Amino acid sequence: MKLIFSDPFVYGIPKSLFSNLLKRLPLVLLASTLSEVELLLTNNAEIHALNKQYRGIDKPTDVLSFESTQMPSGIAPAQIVISVERAREQAKEIGQSLHEELRFLFAHGLMHISGFDHKTPAEEEVMLGKVYELLGRKPQSETSKTLNN
Repeated sequence: MKLIFSDPFVYGIPKSLFSNLLKRLPLVLLASTLSEVELLLTNNAEIHALNKQYRGIDKPTDVLSFESTQMPSGIAPAQIVISVERAREQAKEIGQSLHEELRFLFAHGLMHISGFDHKTPAEEEVMLGKVYELLGRKPQSETSKTLNN
């Protein structure tokens, strides 16, 4: 599985932080059809604009995901966009490292582009279980993070 990695603000986050999760994805989702994922690390202003344009929500968010789309030139890869600024804020709020928060958000985005959602409590439970399985962690029922995008 190929990761197209973009860090235009030069946050210095290593690509391997995410590519390792991509390698594990087929172990968690046996029927995964993803072959290529594009990851963009950005700031709150950029993700705010994308959130407003594509979701109609006029505020920044932590992660956005877009499934593969058919383009005139072929199939565009699935895309995940993460605000490093928002991830840093959330990591501080919940007392974990920035790298762990970025891994969580990437795993969250991977589940979305793989067809999972969290519109209902039952869907959220399944999706969160898959996220933690991909991360190699066990969900902590009372302290587990609520999926909020």
